Amino acid sequence: MKSLFTSSVRPYEANRRYILPGLDGLRAIAVLLVIVYHFWPTVLPGGMIGVDIFFVISGFLITSLLLREGALNGRIALGSFWIRRARRLLPAIALMILVLGPVSLIVGGDIQVNLGRQLLGAATFSSNWISIFAGNDYFAQTSPELFTNFWSLAVEEQFYVVWPLLIVGFGLLLRRSWRRFSVVMVLGIIASLSVATALLMSGAPISRVYYGTDTHLYGLLLGALLAFARPWSLYPPLQQSVLYRVAQPFGVVAFARVMISWLSLFALIPYAVLVPESAPGAIPWGLFGASLLALGVIQGMLPDMLAGASEALRRLLNFAPLRWVGERSYGLYLWHWPLAVVMHYVLGADRSPLVNVGVLVATFAIAEMSYRWVETPIRRHGFRGSANRVIASFQNATVKALPIALTLLVIAAAGATGVAVRTAPAMTTAQQSVEDGKRAAAERLKARQEARASASASASANPTAKDGKDAKATASANPSASASQEATGPIDSSQVTVVGDSIVVATSPDLYDKMPEAQINAAEGRTIANALPIIKSMGANGQIRKTLVLSVTANSTILDGQLDQVLAAMPADSKLVLVTGYGPRNLSWIEYSNTKIREFASQHSDRVIIADWNSAIRQALQTQSGLLASDGVHPEAAGQELYARVVEQAIAKAQKK
Repeated sequence: MKSLFTSSVRPYEANRRYILPGLDGLRAIAVLLVIVYHFWPTVLPGGMIGVDIFFVISGFLITSLLLREGALNGRIALGSFWIRRARRLLPAIALMILVLGPVSLIVGGDIQVNLGRQLLGAATFSSNWISIFAGNDYFAQTSPELFTNFWSLAVEEQFYVVWPLLIVGFGLLLRRSWRRFSVVMVLGIIASLSVATALLMSGAPISRVYYGTDTHLYGLLLGALLAFARPWSLYPPLQQSVLYRVAQPFGVVAFARVMISWLSLFALIPYAVLVPESAPGAIPWGLFGASLLALGVIQGMLPDMLAGASEALRRLLNFAPLRWVGERSYGLYLWHWPLAVVMHYVLGADRSPLVNVGVLVATFAIAEMSYRWVETPIRRHGFRGSANRVIASFQNATVKALPIALTLLVIAAAGATGVAVRTAPAMTTAQQSVEDGKRAAAERLKARQEARASASASASANPTAKDGKDAKATASANPSASASQEATGPIDSSQVTVVGDSIVVATSPDLYDKMPEAQINAAEGRTIANALPIIKSMGANGQIRKTLVLSVTANSTILDGQLDQVLAAMPADSKLVLVTGYGPRNLSWIEYSNTKIREFASQHSDRVIIADWNSAIRQALQTQSGLLASDGVHPEAAGQELYARVVEQAIAKAQKK
């Protein structure tokens, strides 16, 4: 291919072995943000921006490497490029699967759910789209999957496959004006953000927008755009005189770039603190803002920046410990999440935060071993070369049984992984609890309808009972009413409306047992924002009864003013029962919402009563096990009965007011 990627730096002037100082330091910041966010979310509630920093780095680095190859060699060898990517990514993934497959089999139960689907996504770099189409965004939140973090690797790998083809294709098409391709990148960024915004406005799940390649492409394209702005970033001139010729290292523009780079760097951590994932517009616009900050840092490190402040930035980010972490950032990112998931299922969802310190140490240790003994050798010598070296070392080994033992170990690990996939439960205990609740609730509703039909038929055949002169016959003909009177005592369940999330779905059979005539409206994943339109519609149509129970703390934060809207939608003479939530520490919004509930109940004590599920389950867990599913949120059978009893007592209190 004729060279289409030449720049103002001629091949004979270029430093062909140049490595941009500081890039590994920025990688280190990115991976540490993600790890802290996953292990201690209340410390960095917006630490997920680390992934977007990675995207910007990847977009810049991959594009710059392609442009360097095109400029210095006169062509881009796509096959060699993809082989290098495979050498970089696949060995660590294969090692992790061979280790964690058997571990999941040993742990057993919920950790195995959807393991086959996850492995398929990991093997084909399609984890993000498989997760989207599986629609697992809700239960995966509280019952985490082993390989959830592969979604970002999938996005990057899809980019690595398509992007070089586009560069070469547009290079051939545009010839000498190929740099107009920058316009395509700008349009791509705009389109990605527009699609993400449109999907959110249309009610699409947040996971669709976050995981989608099309809706999370802006960071990669921002990095690529920077690479096109300085196409010789990774092959700068050896002579400083040439650098003065091809760039403007000093002046107003250079000063502005220096200021932007330092301000962007210092803004990253405060940004991760102040822009949590739950903030309105955080996805995609908050993530786009983080991508711009990453772009601001990288542009200040480029070799055309000769000011002392730029050199200081490069030295700071090239600090040895940061560089060490950055070089192992891929392994750290791969291992930290699955190890935390294993601890989730081994020690429980509400394990001590100190456990994550041990997980962090293990993550660094395993990442170092993977980097030193797996990733680096294969990256240097290739798959075939590394295999030959391993075979040679086996042949020279003093213990000849070692090769056989290692081979058998790999075969056993692969077999155990297959067994783990084969024996995986169809759903987690939490999901099973909810599904059982749906089925049992439907049975109770059907029985209630049949009892009413039977009572109606009996009343038609017996006018005396119809006139109320034979109470015994009426009670016999209407077991639902009799059960209501016996089970609820002073509660009039015909005057109870319940609006809730999956906790209510799971416990609805027990609620119906205690309140047969209650009106229950519940669904998985329901938030206060989802509940508000339902409550307003019910209020406008006169469907809210004398007592409204609201239980929606499991999935999102209750914000200022939302409970006021609930109360305003209710009849003036009705009472509101607010159920507090319970969950592991990482679901930090639950405790915040509980605080809002208590404050609101105190301000409106004449109409608002608390059903304190949080306090009741905390106290019960001190003396009893088996109350909650493995996610630490959804109640099992004994927990469901306790939940229903707490709600029943609060309703009784409300109806006495």
